[in-house]
Amino acid sequence: MGLMDLQQSHAQLQLINSQQIQSLKVLSLGTDDLHAAIYDEVEKNPALVIASDPQESGARLKIERRGIPDGTRTAAAGSAGELASDNFQAALEAHADERETLQEHLLRQLRSLRIPEVQRELCERLIKNLDPNGFHLLAPVSLLNRSDPLQTESALAEAMRLVQQLEPAGTCVSGVQESLLVQARQREHAPRLALLILDGHLDFLSPPQPAKIARRVQAFVEEQSQLFGQQNPDEYRTLELTEERAAEALAFIRTLDPHPARNFGAAYTHFISPDIYVRELPDGEDREDDWEAGIVSDGTKAWLVSEANDKIPQLALNPAFLQVKEEERRRLPAEKSKMLTTNLKNAQNFINMLQFRNATIVQVSCLIVKIQHEFFRKGPGHLVPLRQQDIATVLGVHETTVSRAANNKYLQCAWGLYEIKHFFTGALASTKDSGAQNEEAAPAAVSKDTVLHEIRAILEAHRGDGKKLSDQKLSDMLAERGIQVARRTVAKYRAQLNIESSYGRD
Repeated sequence: MGLMDLQQSHAQLQLINSQQIQSLKVLSLGTDDLHAAIYDEVEKNPALVIASDPQESGARLKIERRGIPDGTRTAAAGSAGELASDNFQAALEAHADERETLQEHLLRQLRSLRIPEVQRELCERLIKNLDPNGFHLLAPVSLLNRSDPLQTESALAEAMRLVQQLEPAGTCVSGVQESLLVQARQREHAPRLALLILDGHLDFLSPPQPAKIARRVQAFVEEQSQLFGQQNPDEYRTLELTEERAAEALAFIRTLDPHPARNFGAAYTHFISPDIYVRELPDGEDREDDWEAGIVSDGTKAWLVSEANDKIPQLALNPAFLQVKEEERRRLPAEKSKMLTTNLKNAQNFINMLQFRNATIVQVSCLIVKIQHEFFRKGPGHLVPLRQQDIATVLGVHETTVSRAANNKYLQCAWGLYEIKHFFTGALASTKDSGAQNEEAAPAAVSKDTVLHEIRAILEAHRGDGKKLSDQKLSDMLAERGIQVARRTVAKYRAQLNIESSYGRD
């Protein structure tokens, strides 16, 4: 190989490395940062145009009207007035709202309470995780600091109840229905029928006619009676199901506020948007894996994994650049011809980087859904051990690529909005069965998430039977469920759940 060949090879290597570095940088960006990076690139490169952007309108989208720059400024007759109108509207929208925001109002009340520091920290996280309506942005469980043994799910639930009791009632909830239920439970003498309707049965109010509401509730109670095998389940035994009581419940529900945060000021809020949607498909048992189409199956259920295209601007090559024919290009000055070629090449490379980013995030998410399918079927408490290295090995990429794909990315599923990093969890250092003679007899690795869930479930199941389960007994019962955990590990996890030992437990 001659000197010229070596120099050319070195130049190609530098180009590849430069493109790879930029591609990985784009991959690591979250939605908001990527949105800004796309507009920055379009501003720098006239060969790129914004084809569409659901989040923008007006002046910024005029970028797509650009032609090949020649040092001249041109504009349509009405564009100056249109731009002025856009700027005036933007100025109106940018006017500061001086009213107290919901978060400021809740935090001010929180500061006046004397509560343990860990509870205060969890309350602050919950409040800062609320949107202007008072609803959760991220799933609350994802706010826990797993490295802090005091930050448990029971502590989080207690903090959530505390915030819900602050004024206005009905915030720190998942949505309108839970907000109404929280408000109702805090009212004195709330009709029991109203509480039943608000507890997941708002469909009983359609149509809002007392006679029909009473009939719907009566049918529901009879169905529950058959399921429980008794005349009436305890919670419905003394429920009076008459048209008069239905009218009373309806009138009470109408006094509740579906938007309790409406009177507070609007402040800039950093909204967290999902990068990935995971939706369960209705005909899952008939589906097979098709990752190119974003379909993931576990044999009985299937999910559609899709990117959030509604948040990212769609790019295209500038038609004015593409329409320049080869003959015209040769007649252009050398500098302008080179500029045109370079800009087109850089524009296509940037579009390719965005496609690589989207494809990588979808592929990583598909594999997460495949491995963590029990979580997507049953919800929190069913994660299995999973490392970023495991994903990288299957996809044939470097672990840092998976890390960048998960960094600042969020996944929306039936159980809430989660950071993609939430689904990576280490394996529990479980004890091996001393009698195991082969690998198949050894207990399967489980995640800490699963063990905590099982300990809580066992204690809840035996709460009312008068038995005080020791840590060793809990360890034995976990072993019966196929989870081999040492007694001292059970004690540590029980403490993280804020559950006392058998000596101090009620």
